[in-house]
Amino acid sequence: MAEINPDLKPILEMFAQQLRHPNVRTALKDWRNTLAKGMLHFGRKERLNAEFDFNTLIYTTLNPTPSRSGRRITLEPVLEFAGVVTSRDLAHKQFRYLRNELVIVRATGRWDYAANEGPYDLRIGEEVTVRMPNTGAAARLGSQKVLKSVGKLCFSWLVLNRMTQAGNA
Repeated sequence: MAEINPDLKPILEMFAQQLRHPNVRTALKDWRNTLAKGMLHFGRKERLNAEFDFNTLIYTTLNPTPSRSGRRITLEPVLEFAGVVTSRDLAHKQFRYLRNELVIVRATGRWDYAANEGPYDLRIGEEVTVRMPNTGAAARLGSQKVLKSVGKLCFSWLVLNRMTQAGNA
């Protein structure tokens, strides 16, 4: 197994913690209402400090497959989870998830819609994307600085979260 950058460990750990949050599970269980409203993505947000937020976004790809007769369509939905750290001071012209995205971590999974449980086969992706508005050497240095500061903020959030949950258990 490859060695993980120490600045990324708290970001990945916070993302994993957010995926296990009861609000995410509740939103996934209410998939009928979500689809009835026409919403295929939703999420939650945790504030890291005055500048950064950690957003957990959930996208559902329905993957329709017609039967041989063509009279019926089978849906095999796949969930894509994105942990997106956003900045209030930044905006991109082109973006994947949010206009002010800085750090993107992805995971995939599957929801059993018949039993209404899951997510199953949940895997956090190996790739972490850092998006900076400028390019070149300045962007590389800036991205390392952003990873370091976001990693520290995520670590602080995790410590505080564990302390408050330990008192409530």
